[in-house]
Amino acid sequence: MPHIELPHLIDAAEGRVPVDTLFVNAQIVDVYGQRIVPGRVAVKDGVIAGVLFDDREPDRAATYEAAQVIDCGGRYLAPGFIDAHLHIESSNIRPAEYARMALTRGTTTAVADSHEIANVCGTDGLAFMVEDGKRAPLSFKFMMPSCVPALPDEQAGAEITAADMREFIASRPGDVFGLGEMMNLPGVFGADPETCARIDTAALTASGLTDGHAPLVTGRDLNAYAAAGIIADHESTIPEEALDKLSRGMYVMLREGTCSHDLKNLAPLILENPARARRCCFATDDRAPSDALAIGMIDNACRTAVEAGIDPVVAIQMASLTAAELFGLDHGAAATSPLERRGAIAPGKRADLLLLDDLTFKSAPARVFAAGELVAEDGRFVGEISPTSPEVTQLEELLHATVSLPTLSREVFDYAFTPGEAVIDVIPGKAITGLARPTSDEGLCRIALIERHGRGAAAQMAGADGTGAPGTGLVGHHIGRGWVRGFTVKRGAIASSIGHDSHNICVVGDNPNDMLAAVSAIGQGGFVIVRDGEVTAKIDLPLGGLMSDGSAEDVAREHEEFMRQGRELGIREPLDPIMGMIFLPLPVIPTLRIRPEGMFDVTTFTYAE
Repeated sequence: MPHIELPHLIDAAEGRVPVDTLFVNAQIVDVYGQRIVPGRVAVKDGVIAGVLFDDREPDRAATYEAAQVIDCGGRYLAPGFIDAHLHIESSNIRPAEYARMALTRGTTTAVADSHEIANVCGTDGLAFMVEDGKRAPLSFKFMMPSCVPALPDEQAGAEITAADMREFIASRPGDVFGLGEMMNLPGVFGADPETCARIDTAALTASGLTDGHAPLVTGRDLNAYAAAGIIADHESTIPEEALDKLSRGMYVMLREGTCSHDLKNLAPLILENPARARRCCFATDDRAPSDALAIGMIDNACRTAVEAGIDPVVAIQMASLTAAELFGLDHGAAATSPLERRGAIAPGKRADLLLLDDLTFKSAPARVFAAGELVAEDGRFVGEISPTSPEVTQLEELLHATVSLPTLSREVFDYAFTPGEAVIDVIPGKAITGLARPTSDEGLCRIALIERHGRGAAAQMAGADGTGAPGTGLVGHHIGRGWVRGFTVKRGAIASSIGHDSHNICVVGDNPNDMLAAVSAIGQGGFVIVRDGEVTAKIDLPLGGLMSDGSAEDVAREHEEFMRQGRELGIREPLDPIMGMIFLPLPVIPTLRIRPEGMFDVTTFTYAE
């Protein structure tokens, strides 16, 4: 990372010393002035030293001496995009590889909440993400996971207390940007001392901020949530919900990921009053590499926004300046130096720049610059990823061999349907689910969740499994069983070691034999499809059962083949066979989910019958 002293930056801005790069013949996207104007941009040591707008008479003759001049050819020069909330692990690749992928699509800053790997490996997992991310030219802002486990009684692989948070933050000065999404809604509403202590740790981080997660929260509960100082939320699905949060002082992230497509539904919030865009930004949350490489990330959100009728300059502002203002990276607490300031093309800001052929966002940026350095060109990464350090290698070893299952039998997955019992009702394109009570099992599939962090295996070893078929004695304790509607599987089963947020083994199928075979083929993590007794697709994820050690392109190809096999299995569009699967166990988004103890109603936080 380059470094620049303030006097040297001022000298460069005044033209007293040469700059490194001068961009000329550019159509500058001015997100402050909400306009596009011809001009020139000077960069010194990774920072924008000067901006000269051609519509200003005094500056027409002004210029900068530069070591390199880049003729933009009349193309648009925009600020780098900021992904305001994402989980790298959901892309099934490690941070350095994620950066290589994301930079090709114009994302230059990513606010990453690594609670997925933290739920498996605790703070060791977070340390790996931080150190691996340092190898790449993308600017990662890692949040401290606030809810590990997601709910206090979840059967996750680790627990991170407020004391653990304080210790980790103190041991890694500057590495923790803020507090990740606060998902423990009952803990906030009830002013639980441990939850409040966790929120207090945000003050020790670089931004001092706490991110949010408040699906369908209203009224006094929303008042309590906002009063706790939680700054933003990415779970709104309709304009009325988003406006409710905006009006209580929160920022709203318009999510456009692989599983959750909320931006189009939320666009009327901006179209009705474009001024609201200053409190709205974009987030991917969870993005499959096959989608990211093919149709984009935050650039895809910009395209979706424009297609919904939002002005392209407003879309770019939401993708850059609003996110920077939210997290204090414009001129806030986190903007401690010119290299930390970002979100716009303006003097004293980090030179994260995108050269765009047009403002339709239908293709990758022509060029991407991170801190003034060219890192991507026409969808190809051309930057540098540093070799793995001994620390990264050591931390990576801690992420292996994390799946410890009990011995299972066919009988675990062979159970009858009870008319009127609670059934998960999948809603394609949404993270939320419904709760149905059908009178027959027509159109339903079995779903099971098996604890994989060693509790069930230990209980079995201790004799808690009883004398029946292996695993049947663990049902209701370490194996949850139920039914799902809208996730149709025919003559087979699909299994995953990713099941937000505790990442136990989730399996959906239409017959016990294939369900058992799919779980048995999981190994040390990944996705598996079994059809008629044969494994037809598999993605290995050896790092915590969440991430591959391969390239984004390799994982994307595996995703595409898995999608093809998933469609053959009966999973129809717009439902995603991977992303649609991994949210079924998530117990912090309404309405019905599955846990190792059984079916769980998130609206009442009780087990459903």
